[in-house]
Amino acid sequence: LTDLPSELLELILCCGVLGAADIGRVSCTCRRLREACQPRGKVWRERFRLRWPSLLKYYSHTDGISWLEEYKARHNAGLEAQRIVASFSKRFFSEHVPCDGFSDIETLGCPSHFFEDELMCILNMEGR
Repeated sequence: LTDLPSELLELILCCGVLGAADIGRVSCTCRRLREACQPRGKVWRERFRLRWPSLLKYYSHTDGISWLEEYKARHNAGLEAQRIVASFSKRFFSEHVPCDGFSDIETLGCPSHFFEDELMCILNMEGR
């Protein structure tokens, strides 16, 4: 892999077959592959786009965004949203919803569009 031209290596790393964990593992193997998978580069941007295409509208192409950090933040927001939604039936089974019932959603440390996107994913899951 390290002998391939940079453009070809980037195309391979951007293919839809590799997951985020695969990209992380590849970047740990050597300096050349770590540089190909840099956080602000095309590989992590493409991984973000493939996983959450509807979120790209919130970003400008000229911003120096760390796509790896955005990927991690969105992934963690999704896990937190799933945990919160799973707790709804236990907390809100009665007819009365407490005033502070949604305080855990309001205190999430992520952009609101990450949480909204995850809720839409949950609603659109098969079998729901």
